[in-house]
Amino acid sequence: MRKIIIIIIASFILNNCGYAPIYSSKEKNFYIQKISQKKTSKLNSKIANKLKIFSNKSSKNIIQIEINSVKKIETTQKDNKGDPSRFQMIIELNINIISGNYNKTESFSSSFNYSNNSDKFALKQYEKEIENTLINKIVEKSVIYLSDL
Repeated sequence: MRKIIIIIIASFILNNCGYAPIYSSKEKNFYIQKISQKKTSKLNSKIANKLKIFSNKSSKNIIQIEINSVKKIETTQKDNKGDPSRFQMIIELNINIISGNYNKTESFSSSFNYSNNSDKFALKQYEKEIENTLINKIVEKSVIYLSDL
């Protein structure tokens, strides 16, 4: 009985604390009119599609962006035989923002360290998951930056 009372009180407190998810709001103060890619790649396309979601067509802040992204996988640690045992995946994004009279370039990056796996198929699947997570982090950083323009 005591647990139920605590849960009810906690739900009232948390419900009224003013919490609002950052990205659920449709009130983004930028509209991406055009997204161009310096070079066409799957990584650039994934980032462009995710950025389009946060564009607000009713905003007066109209921007055009050019994106260029790079994914690197580096060996960070080797075992006794000299085989890679740990990797680091790094995704870097450069955004060139064109709006009205100014042209600005900003860079974002995100990285993740992970262990090697003897099952190469499982390793590739894990790397795809890591890539998607890193893309989401970079898009979050980009949206916050674009919202502050």
